Amino acid sequence: MRGVPRRTPGIVEFLEWEIEYVDAASLVSSADVLVAKGWNNFRTGTSSPRILDCGANIGISVLNFKRQYPNASIVAFEPDPRIAAVLRRNLQRNAAADVDVVEAAVWRENSRARFSCDGADGGRLGSLPPTFEREIIIDTVDLSGFISGTVDLIKLDVEGAEFDVVDSIADSLDHVRNLVIECHVRASTMGELGRMLSMIESAGFLIAVNSYGAWRDLVRRASDEGPGFDQYFLVCAWRDE
Repeated sequence: MRGVPRRTPGIVEFLEWEIEYVDAASLVSSADVLVAKGWNNFRTGTSSPRILDCGANIGISVLNFKRQYPNASIVAFEPDPRIAAVLRRNLQRNAAADVDVVEAAVWRENSRARFSCDGADGGRLGSLPPTFEREIIIDTVDLSGFISGTVDLIKLDVEGAEFDVVDSIADSLDHVRNLVIECHVRASTMGELGRMLSMIESAGFLIAVNSYGAWRDLVRRASDEGPGFDQYFLVCAWRDE
């Protein structure tokens, strides 16, 4: 898929799946991180785990969960209506139509909010950055309302909203067995990362923090300029059972 222009849609056969995509580069990255490297994989003692996939995009993470746990009960959240339509088609064509798709962004409350669409995999709450395609108004949902009984995994890939979302579900974390959180950090939000890690540890989780993306040191210092993020961390948290 090299040389395919960004944001060019298509369909490809991958493993046992037929995948419709909106951006080839994002698909390749997702296949590498989610399937080949298994960054969202988790251990569970049940054959039918309950999973909240927040930021499901076109469905690679959901299909990979279903590949490992065919009887999993999954709620997939995707706020961009164009991407959500592709997500639904990918689930339908790959025998995963039982997944519950919620066309909304997870947030602190049930409301409406501005959402910036980048046309690929980086849409986020807030006003339109200069490199993004369009700004729309979407529904937001309070994630704590979906945490009842045991939740075996919460996967959060919400492009900068993760600190607010995790804070909003603090009182519900006793029901959660595993967390995988992609953290998008600016120089000015390192404190939020620290507070989130402390809160998760206080809730009884063991934690691993994995860094990827640009390296930052005393020469290659982080800046807080522009619409992007300086650092990316994958936070994995689990209960020692």
